[in-house]
Amino acid sequence: MNRVNTILQQKSIRITPMRQLVLRHILQEEAVFGLNKLEEALPKSDRITLFRTLKTFEEKGIIHSIPNGTSEVKYALCKEHCGPGQHLDFHPHFLCIKCDHIECIESVNIPKLHIPEGYIGLEFNLTIKGICIQCEN
Repeated sequence: MNRVNTILQQKSIRITPMRQLVLRHILQEEAVFGLNKLEEALPKSDRITLFRTLKTFEEKGIIHSIPNGTSEVKYALCKEHCGPGQHLDFHPHFLCIKCDHIECIESVNIPKLHIPEGYIGLEFNLTIKGICIQCEN
């Protein structure tokens, strides 16, 4: 069985040609992407179907969204240990203020935060804004 089908089965996602196509593209690119970029890469695909596929992948722990302060949500591939509703990628994201490039900084781990008793943390993210290597040169 190929990697795409294996991942979909492990995450309990029904296998469809569209989900296979989108996941294959995400695995090949291994870069941060948004719906617009995905639409460009898969021009014969319906925007609504792509959006729903991304939402399913996020809910099941295949991708995670990256808040970037713009109107378009960006996504990145999760690690294998992420599950439905649990994104355990404790790393910051870097957003270049010149070119809008976003990158996962996986070499830096965010330490576990201890929140006060009685509070329930549902989401945590860290975005570093600055200038990327390409724009600096």
